[in-house]
Order: sequence, then structure tokens, then C-alpha cells
Amino acid sequence: MIRVTNLVKKYGDFTAVNGISFEVTEGEIFAFVSPNGAGKTTTIKILTTLLKPTSGEVELDGLNPAVQHNEVRKRSGVVFQDPSLDNELTAYENMDFHVVLYNVPRKIRVERIERLLKLVELWDRRNDPVKQLSGGMKRRLEIARGWLHTPKIVFLDEPKLGLDPQTRNQLWTHVRKLNDEERVTVFTDR
Repeated sequence: MIRVTNLVKKYGDFTAVNGISFEVTEGEIFAFVSPNGAGKTTTIKILTTLLKPTSGEVELDGLNPAVQHNEVRKRSGVVFQDPSLDNELTAYENMDFHVVLYNVPRKIRVERIERLLKLVELWDRRNDPVKQLSGGMKRRLEIARGWLHTPKIVFLDEPKLGLDPQTRNQLWTHVRKLNDEERVTVFTDR
């Protein structure tokens, strides 16, 4: 699903990613572990088309993210390190807005939102504004949103950031369940 060979990303004289190589197979949960500041987020940004590499080769489901942006984005779900929900919208509206961006047909969209919100135990809170949800609930909502358009791979950039141990365990239960049910490749940096 992912093949990275001698990936380098430089910002002037600073090297953020220095010649890394790895492969991730389809359906795998891949933990990308290294010390803070080692280039994990930069690598995720390259894989998700947000940055271009300085050198090296990157392939995602047979596509080059630096060239085939739209196709890679259609096949990828991303949960960013920083929150990206609209606090003024409800949980359901956040999901609905996101899935419209991916042109998912209405019938599938409604069923998919309900299924995912139930899976992450937020269906009962679907009509609550996001600003009324706890940090753990918001993170679960972002995880569900990353799976909305049935991607082939989901990138989780520091998904446990700011979560208590119980919520972290619950989060990984949901991720494993989605991985098992949908055979989605999961790329996470912790």
C-alpha cells in the first residue's frame, strides 16, 4: 500500500527527513515510531500530498502523491495532529460537510455517517455542537470522519494527543474494529 525509498525533505540547510525507507502492506496497522522532531509529521504530510519531497521515491497504492494529488486524496483519510472540526457545527453536520466534499452519494452518506457515529459511540450526541463535546469525543469524531469516504488508507497524526489512558484505549478499540471490518491500512505515528 505504501512504499517509501530514500525519502529526503529539506528546508534550506535543515534536513527534516533524512533518507528513510519503509513499506506498509495493505490492511496493516503500521506504527511509525521515532523521537519527537524526527520527521514523522513531515513524512505524513508528504504521503498525504501536503508537501513534496526533496528527493526519494514515494508510492501510495501505486500512485505518486507528489504528482497524482487528487487520486491519492480520494484514497486517503487523514486525522491531523491539530483539531480540524468546526466547533459551531454539530457532530453530524461536521460529518455531513466532510463527506459532501468527497461526492459520496446521499443514500450511502446517510448510512455511513450513522454507522460510524454509532461505532465511535457518538450517535446519541450527533445533534450537539462540537464545542459541547469533550476532547476525547472530538478525537473520536475526527477518527470517524477520516473513515467516511471509505478510504484505502487512513493516516493518524498523533491520534492520542491530549487523551487520558481510558480514552486512548477506547480510541484504539475503534481503530482496530474499523481496520478489521474494512481492511483499511492504518498509518499512525504513535
